[in-house]
Amino acid sequence: MRHWTATTLAKLARKASRAAGKKGTDLPGQVARKLDKNILRNLATKVDDIVFISGTNGKTTTSNLIGYTLKENNIEIIHNNEGANMAAGITSAFILQNNQNTKIAIIEIDEGSIPRVLNEVTPTMMVFTNFFRDQMDRFGEIDIMVNNIAQAISNKGIKLLLNADDPFVSRLKIASDNVLYYGMQKHVHEFEQSTMNESKYCPNCGRLLHYDYIHYNQIGHYHCECGFKREQPKYEVTNFNLSPFIDMEVNNAKFDMKIAGDFNAYNALAAYSVLKELGLSDDSIRNGFESYTSHNGRMQYFKNNQKEAMINLAKNPAGMNSSLSVGEQIEGNKVYLLSLNDNAADGRDTSWIYDADFEKLSRQSIEVIIVTGTRAEELHLRLKLAEVDVPVIVEKDIYKATALSMNYNSFTVAIPNYTSLSPMLDQLNRSFKEDK
Repeated sequence: MRHWTATTLAKLARKASRAAGKKGTDLPGQVARKLDKNILRNLATKVDDIVFISGTNGKTTTSNLIGYTLKENNIEIIHNNEGANMAAGITSAFILQNNQNTKIAIIEIDEGSIPRVLNEVTPTMMVFTNFFRDQMDRFGEIDIMVNNIAQAISNKGIKLLLNADDPFVSRLKIASDNVLYYGMQKHVHEFEQSTMNESKYCPNCGRLLHYDYIHYNQIGHYHCECGFKREQPKYEVTNFNLSPFIDMEVNNAKFDMKIAGDFNAYNALAAYSVLKELGLSDDSIRNGFESYTSHNGRMQYFKNNQKEAMINLAKNPAGMNSSLSVGEQIEGNKVYLLSLNDNAADGRDTSWIYDADFEKLSRQSIEVIIVTGTRAEELHLRLKLAEVDVPVIVEKDIYKATALSMNYNSFTVAIPNYTSLSPMLDQLNRSFKEDK
């Protein structure tokens, strides 16, 4: 009776939230969890395969690639594809999408939520993308976060799919006896090197890692005197081009994709690894990969007769550097729209912007930079310190700032952080729809 009441009220809460013009992704789960503390645990037992996707950057794109491809192959799934990746949002997905024919759950999970959620659900498989400094007031340093995750997933029989090229991720091999790896061969693509460097010390013994090849930051081919090393991947990118979309070859299977940004090749590789482990053929994966386009603010592209724009989430130094690099590849004049909020979901500590390479903006042709969000003034200061000599407009209202960027003919490069994404994306959708 309690289970029925919890799910019924959760669905009503979703309808009420939608009627009020809100997404209501977390609310159903919040309502249900108050009424039935075991609801997620019970719902999860009805699913055969539960795949968790986590990491600092790329988990949403990876999750959506997996989910989209499964659906394109007529496989019913539970999927928190709206990005609600903490306990309440995950519970919402299980409540709203569960039916008797659904045997697979694809769940994006926030790194900090792993210990809590694994008290209720044990996934059959987990894939990790990468670990960078992110929301340090929530997660602490990378070593602390990785240790907490390893402790939470240890001795649970979970199949781990790990990024062999990230020593922080590959360290998680200590948590399971069933571990597979994915990675990139040397020299398949020249990633831009940034001034930001994560620790390159061995996570096993603390000695300096020896790198035979670096893709970017700490991502590459490495080994240590203690025996810790990059493991041989089961799934490996052997060829990789941008045109400007990703064209890559994995284990002799070729994919011509419709997503941009070289960093997304790792996300596609992670998704490929999961889908192969779920039993899909290369042709079935190609059916999804080659028709997938982003609609969630991750490398999302807009165009009408007068204007072009692209939006990409950046919530830490690595993400910001990647977004600025994509902007650098766009020819002609640009308008930059940068937003920084410090709400609880963003992390109150915004000092990470001083580790991002804003100096590279000095090499670009920029008509104006519009800074917005609750910490717009701090973004303005950071640009001054980077000696970016272009006009800067401070408009703290994200909707107004986004609409203002439409007044310029130049290509708009929009880079919001976490809670900035929804209002910025909403206004971009509205602006381009109105101009059709």
